[in-house]
Amino acid sequence: MIDIQDELYKDFEAVKQITNVSTMLDVICQTTGMGFAAIARVTDNRWLACSVRDEVDFGLKEGDELKVDTTLCSEIRDHRQPIVIDDFEKDTTYKCHHTPKIYGLQSYISIPIVLKNGEFFGTLCAISAKPAKVNNPKIIGMFNMFADLLSFYLQSLDVLERSYQANVELHHENRILANVNFDLDSFVYTASHDLKSPIANLEGLLDALTETFSKENLDRDEVNSIIKLMRSSIKRFAATIKDLTTIVEIDKNSGNEQVEAINLVDVVERIKQEQQRQIAESNASITVACEDDPTLYFSAKNFKSVMHNLISNAIKYRSPDRAPEILVRMKKVGGKTQLSVSDNGIGIPYDKQDKIFSMFKRFHDHVEGSGLGLYIVKRMIDNVKGQIIVESELNKGTTITIIF
Repeated sequence: MIDIQDELYKDFEAVKQITNVSTMLDVICQTTGMGFAAIARVTDNRWLACSVRDEVDFGLKEGDELKVDTTLCSEIRDHRQPIVIDDFEKDTTYKCHHTPKIYGLQSYISIPIVLKNGEFFGTLCAISAKPAKVNNPKIIGMFNMFADLLSFYLQSLDVLERSYQANVELHHENRILANVNFDLDSFVYTASHDLKSPIANLEGLLDALTETFSKENLDRDEVNSIIKLMRSSIKRFAATIKDLTTIVEIDKNSGNEQVEAINLVDVVERIKQEQQRQIAESNASITVACEDDPTLYFSAKNFKSVMHNLISNAIKYRSPDRAPEILVRMKKVGGKTQLSVSDNGIGIPYDKQDKIFSMFKRFHDHVEGSGLGLYIVKRMIDNVKGQIIVESELNKGTTITIIF
C-alpha cells in the first residue's frame, strides 16, 4: 500500500476523491466483458494502481505497483496514443511483446489520461485472459470519454487545491500585513513620543548650559552636573535608537535566521561578563540549572539578545530589600525547549502582566530603559512560533518562560 509520505500519494488520493470512479470501472467491465479495469498513475519509473475493479482475482489492489517496464503503459506514456488489442495472438505488432507473456493476457485496452495543461497523468485500462472485442468505435469512444472526464476532474481538483492554498497564503499574508500595519502605527506614534523626551531634555540642558556659560563667574560644579545629565539623556537616546534598529532587523530577517547549536551556560557566562558592573552593584547571583544537555537550537544572535534582556530586567527590577537571585532553568518537554528566567524582584501587578511585551511599556520610572526590551524578546520568540508565559507575584518575584 502506498505510504502517505510517498511523492505520488497526492495523485493517488486525487483519484479516490472522484465519486463516480467505481461506476466507471464497473461500466467498463460490464461493457467489454473484461474482468479487470484500473486507473493507473504512470511516471517514467513507476506504475501505481489508483483505483481497481477486479472480478477475476488478478491480485492487484489499490495502492499496489507494477514494474513500469513490464507494462505497455510506459510506451503509451511516450507516444500518448491508445493501445487496443482484441487478441494478442492475432496482433502483428504486440504478438511477441513481453507484457502479455508476463501477465497471461489475451486482450487489452489502455487509453492515456492527459490533463488539460498537457501533463501526462496515467492510463485508464482493462485486461482479460480471454480475447475480447474492444477494438471498435463504441468501446474506444467510451474509454476516451471516461479518460476526458477523469482528466477534467483531476485538473479541477488541482485547481481547487491551488486556489485553496493561495487563499490560505493570502489570508496568512493579510494577517501579517495587518499586524505589521498595526505595529507600524504604534511604532511611529510611540517612537516619536519616546524620542521626543531625551531630545527635549537635551534642548533644556543646552539652554541651561548656555545660561551658565554666560555668567561672569563660571560655576564648574554646575557645568559638570549639566554635562552629566546631558550624557544620561544621550545614553538613553542611543539605547532607544539601538533597540529600534534591532526591531527593524528582526522584521527584515524574519524566517532567514540561521539556527545554530548554542550552549546555554556559555551564553549566560558572556552576559554576566558584559553586565559585570550591574551585577556587582546589585550583588546579584545568577545560577543556571539544566536537567539535560545545556545545548539548544536557535539563532545565536537572537538568543543572546533574548537572554540579555531577560537577565537585565531581572537585575533592574530587583527588590530594594534583598539582593537579586536569578535562576535560569532549561529542560526539554515534548521535543521542545522550555527555558525560564526567575527572579526574586519586585514582581508585576496581575493586570499589567499581559502588557509588559508591548512597545515602549514601562511600569516603573525609577529604572532606566527604552521600554523595548521585552517587546524585542516577544518578536524573536514569535518569529520561531514559540510561546511566552509570565508568572509573577508582587514583592516576591517573576518567572518568564519561553517555549520553542
